Amino acid sequence: MVKKFLLIAGLAIAAGAAFLLIQEQSASHQRAGADPFVRTRGSRFVVGGRPFRFVGANISVMYRDDDRARMPETLARASQAGIRVVRVWASGEGGPNDVGPLADFADWPRNHPFRWAPDKWNEEAFVHLDKVIAEAARNNLRVQLCLANWWRDTGGVTQYLRWAGINDAADDKFPFGVNPERAMLFYTNEETRRLYREHVEKLATRRNTVTGNLYRDDPTIFGWELMNEAQAVTSRWTERRGWIAEMSTYLRSLDPNHIIAPGDWGYRTAAERREWMADHQLPNIDYCDVHNYPRPDVDSFVDSPTALREFIDNRAAAALAIKKPLVFGEFGMGVGGYNGFSQVEWFRAFFESSVRAGTAGAMFWIFTPDEARGYGVTYATPRDQAVLAEVTRASRMFAALESADPPEQLTAARRHLVPRQFAWTRAANDPAVQPQIIYREDKSILYRFKPQMAVAARFEKLGSGPGYNWGFGVGHLEYVVPARDDRRRVGQIIVRAHIQPVLPIDAKPQNIKTRVTLFVNGIDCGSRLIPVEPVGQPLIQEWLVQSYRVRLRAMRGLPLTIRFAVAPDSDWLYGVNISNWPEGYESHDAKPVEVELRR
Repeated sequence: MVKKFLLIAGLAIAAGAAFLLIQEQSASHQRAGADPFVRTRGSRFVVGGRPFRFVGANISVMYRDDDRARMPETLARASQAGIRVVRVWASGEGGPNDVGPLADFADWPRNHPFRWAPDKWNEEAFVHLDKVIAEAARNNLRVQLCLANWWRDTGGVTQYLRWAGINDAADDKFPFGVNPERAMLFYTNEETRRLYREHVEKLATRRNTVTGNLYRDDPTIFGWELMNEAQAVTSRWTERRGWIAEMSTYLRSLDPNHIIAPGDWGYRTAAERREWMADHQLPNIDYCDVHNYPRPDVDSFVDSPTALREFIDNRAAAALAIKKPLVFGEFGMGVGGYNGFSQVEWFRAFFESSVRAGTAGAMFWIFTPDEARGYGVTYATPRDQAVLAEVTRASRMFAALESADPPEQLTAARRHLVPRQFAWTRAANDPAVQPQIIYREDKSILYRFKPQMAVAARFEKLGSGPGYNWGFGVGHLEYVVPARDDRRRVGQIIVRAHIQPVLPIDAKPQNIKTRVTLFVNGIDCGSRLIPVEPVGQPLIQEWLVQSYRVRLRAMRGLPLTIRFAVAPDSDWLYGVNISNWPEGYESHDAKPVEVELRR
């Protein structure tokens, strides 16, 4: 199947004819009166009933004076490169005395916001956006409009909150200058929601001063994005989801013609994946969005083109599972490349993997005349000619394969529930994994394990140290009760363990639990919902194993594999931390994992 794909793609690249043909057919459909708006049909976009897949780009045309002046040139060059959709900021809040950026001051002071104050709009910024949309139409481009920003660069959430009287959401002590706990108030505060709705209404009902079209009636607009990289603190997903539901419903009431995305930036973990999917399953959300920057986002574990393909496959499978199109709204790579792979190799992997996975669109950051811009792909100098050649090549692949089905393996949803896992194993006869064995007078046997005596681990993240062994997210830790030479009656098996959740870095302990299931030789022996324990008061989990099959193995002296697992379909997906008892705990002889065989 892959060979067939490569052959088709190679032919399309060599000829380029399919791309031109489809462009002409699309134009003829519009001339014939076919529906000109971008719609969704399952996991695809369609225009005039025909599939629509695209290479797109974020563009810099809204804030800096030089970018604004060169806007017509930027859009013309984007179209010439094969770009079909451009992503544009349709937001910006506050002036030079308001919330500013933390590090990147190239757009500061803010001279072209859409809104100086709650009751003071900047018509000049709206008129410039009118011109952008009109110029895009002249260049056969569609425009994705982003309505707000989580980050401070354009004012964004923290400026809305400041207008509502909440001044501490913008805080330089936090990464990127945003206090996430305080910024979450944006989703529930009555005033910020009212101010946001005003902005949405002003745009959706605006009449373009250049074309005369109402925005809601203009097919040049690809669709709306509610926010750029909308974040949520772990365990507070419902606050963001409630906001997405409210605003998408409100926007739909104003504009029934255009598709809507929430602007969730993506996910790194199985828990985040489930919430991302729930956000995108809302009835007025039409398509999915993901961003990725391999170099700074080390927690995405995209350190090679192969890992990037796996990343894209997992997100494509998630979108396919809910039958909605997927757009990679941002992908960035600097001119120096990363981890031994050149910038061109990274871009090629991004586009080829997106085509292969059946994604609806792949957009890069950022198409610009300014070669000094971070992650910029410039058309104004020869520096990025090779990258732009990949953009053009990819546009032909997308056009040639507009109707191609995604790989069959990506439609098996349960195979992709966990974005990525790490694993290690040790031999069961390794002396380092052998437990202490205590034979008692009552004929029972007690096996005691230290945390580091595990024989296998598989989790989304793994770690260990003196007196503890942990795995974050979904996965398992395994210990092995060794074989015996004797046979004996075993009426009960008791498994005890000192287990704690593994906290996400943004979570409060009282808000996190983990669902741990015990498996003995693959047999489910029940689960425990485990909270974070009070200081100095260890919570010991105990399972009574009465399965005859397990007891029979123990009677025969066969080894027992003890697995503590967090399953991907559990209600709480926060790992396993097996550690020594807290200092001062009365049972000093006990070990963090015990298996007791009773007669």
